[in-house]
Amino acid sequence: MTDHAQKSTAFNCYFPNKRPKRGHKDTPLLGLKSHPHEPKTSGRQTVTEHVLALCLIVNLLVAPTALGTDTSPDPKSPFDKKPAAGSPFSPFDKKPTTKSPSNKKPTTKSPFDKKPTTKSPFDKKSTTGSSVDKKSTSKPPSIERVRELKTSDGVRLEMAYYPPKGKAIATVILVHDLNGSEKSVRRLAAGLQEAGCAVAVPDLRGHGNSKSEGHDVSKKKLTVNQIRMIPASGGGRIRNFAAIKGDLETVRNWLQQKESEGDIDLDRLCIIGSGLGGTLAATWAVADWNWLPNTQGPQGQQVKAIILISPVWADQGISMTNALGARTRDGRDIKPLLEDLPVMIIAGIKDRQSGQLFKRLKGARPMSWSQESADGTKQQSKRKPLPSQNKTGSLVFEEIKSPLRADKLASLPSGNRTPLQMCVQFISENLSVSN
Repeated sequence: MTDHAQKSTAFNCYFPNKRPKRGHKDTPLLGLKSHPHEPKTSGRQTVTEHVLALCLIVNLLVAPTALGTDTSPDPKSPFDKKPAAGSPFSPFDKKPTTKSPSNKKPTTKSPFDKKPTTKSPFDKKSTTGSSVDKKSTSKPPSIERVRELKTSDGVRLEMAYYPPKGKAIATVILVHDLNGSEKSVRRLAAGLQEAGCAVAVPDLRGHGNSKSEGHDVSKKKLTVNQIRMIPASGGGRIRNFAAIKGDLETVRNWLQQKESEGDIDLDRLCIIGSGLGGTLAATWAVADWNWLPNTQGPQGQQVKAIILISPVWADQGISMTNALGARTRDGRDIKPLLEDLPVMIIAGIKDRQSGQLFKRLKGARPMSWSQESADGTKQQSKRKPLPSQNKTGSLVFEEIKSPLRADKLASLPSGNRTPLQMCVQFISENLSVSN
């Protein structure tokens, strides 16, 4: 036995280079070879790390099934697939259940796209003011187009005639501003028609439908002589055969034919002028008063009232000074514009020329004037005429809180104080049948 043990010991020592046996702790897991330079780690710790990694992978694979989601293959891309509610997808990929205020479709349209419930103030029926404004926009006016007018100097004119509904309470000739036309004062004409007036609105030479070769303000301004011809009337003692008949006199002669039909009465004639058209209207009114009666009866002095809207004192060779200084003799010295005829002036705010004309007329009519400013302040004369003084026509100055002028002011659509309301009231007070 002793000899055998000695031999075994000698046998073991015979292999000096044989590696020592390793325990199970040094054996690499799953056949992985350890690197000679790797730090030695506990085998139990390595197994734990691998088990945790395996559990995490299993958890990711099992979680959708545990939550009840559909794990069946989808032919679409996972990026196109709509995630189910409660899915662990990123909240940035999840479609929100409530829409964002910025993405939410508005229940009402934008105020810029929304169809307005009311029309433009210029088309809307006025809810305030007199019934005249309401009637003027209720339905389109009936208009008669007159195209066969010709002046004494050969100018052809076109005119719009607004016939009255029944017997006319007054006859009106409405004169637009230079560079305007019948269309620019159509609202005022239609309103006067609704109030019971017969209204004639000519397109002055070179304007609107009265343009012709040599008379076209869109190409060339009218000469001084052409403008002065518009209110011209005279030449001879019989008016119907006068040698000089301008634009306004030609319109008056056409209205005289209408008078013979019994629809109108030229003895209740009012002329309304806008802008420089007011200066032309005043000049023609004075010429009307220069026609004295003859053996056949009266042939002039048919104008019974004048309304001037934003009148111009002087421009383009025509001046209000000549009309103010005009006189005629019919048993007494008559100053039609300065003293005798009822005159109303309608002006916007800060209209210096209208204010200048009012002061001039006020000086000649110290006992028969009244005015109302844009802020509603009213003033009137408190003086009483002496027995020896001649009675003068009424003078009214109306200032409207608006920067508009001439035709635009005349067509002011609505408000508590519009030119239409003022014109109707003034005509009713001065041209009624009783007066």
